[in-house]
Amino acid sequence: MLQELRPALAALLEGLRPRVRRASELRRLLNLDQKLSWSVFNAATARDARVLASLLPGRLGMERFFTASARHGVPPETIERARAAFERFEASVARHAGSRDAFEMMLTELGAGNGEPGGADLKHKRAAFRGTSLLWGRQARVCSSTWIMHPGANPGPLDTVIIKGMVGLRRTRRAVPLQMTSRQWSWSTPGDPAEPNSTEPLDPRETGPEAIGLLRDFCSQPLPEFRLRESRPGYRSHELVSNTLGASGEVTYFTGEASRADSVAPGSVPGSEATIAKSVDIPIEVYTADMLMHRTIWDTRPPEVRVYAYPLDGSKEFRESDLLPLTEQAEYLGEGLYAARTPLIPRYAEMLSFAMERMGWKAEEFRVFRCRVDYPVLSTRIRMTLR
Repeated sequence: MLQELRPALAALLEGLRPRVRRASELRRLLNLDQKLSWSVFNAATARDARVLASLLPGRLGMERFFTASARHGVPPETIERARAAFERFEASVARHAGSRDAFEMMLTELGAGNGEPGGADLKHKRAAFRGTSLLWGRQARVCSSTWIMHPGANPGPLDTVIIKGMVGLRRTRRAVPLQMTSRQWSWSTPGDPAEPNSTEPLDPRETGPEAIGLLRDFCSQPLPEFRLRESRPGYRSHELVSNTLGASGEVTYFTGEASRADSVAPGSVPGSEATIAKSVDIPIEVYTADMLMHRTIWDTRPPEVRVYAYPLDGSKEFRESDLLPLTEQAEYLGEGLYAARTPLIPRYAEMLSFAMERMGWKAEEFRVFRCRVDYPVLSTRIRMTLR
């Protein structure tokens, strides 16, 4: 019920034009009061659906939000879906608890804790983000990684799609480079092919040795331009070609690639796993990592998330000695692309739909898992694993 309500609210925010990226922008666009705007925006973008009970406004506030959204062009069917989900939530509260306060207490007893994951660390991470953004002269609003896994043509090996990108990447000092590194924390697990198979870009227009696989229709316009850099053997990166500073020079880009028969299902053989690992090398407001697993590959158990310090010796291992005491978590969102909706990433559901159509897959057959990390700490590695 809560998992249904959150994507419904996210879809409603996605329908607003211009797009809203913060609660303050929602307040100005819809002419709502600050408390109502903050509550709705944070409910739609919450990392844990169980906190919605403490965030959502009452009936009158939600109706003001729905009415204002309709005046600003959100499709009626999108509003009705969100309204119906909210009514089911309210009915569930009345049936099981009688009041919001009692319902929140019930969720706490079921394991919701006393707030969002990582809450105790959040103020320190936010302060670090603000300081490093000024010192480094670059930042991004959102960094995202998505891994989609589907059974291959033959039994055993799986086909995969990897989508990566940045939303609102910008610099505040002209001499600072904006780079997208192609070095990844990758390793083989039991059952994987001895030699990795070649990849192919999801966008067929991305050809040539220096192409980076941009998903052109989902990038900011004019299309971002990158130049290839190779500072040393085996370390290639693509640097954004731009001299514009500040918000006016913000860039959003996504890349997508597919690989056939390149891995095995997590847990299918002893030691096999599926992992997304992100090295945090730029100040970021939010990092999101999604796994879309075909229902024949995995059940609804969420991945494990751990955060490690960057190894000083350059090791690719994830060692207990480098593990940091950060309380990040992943959760199961449901099945299909509707469950994956988020207002943090523009046209995200459309992007996933494009990838599914290119691969000939049925989106409704995928289970969606997400880890969201607010203000990830620089020089750390975030690891999300199914095993």
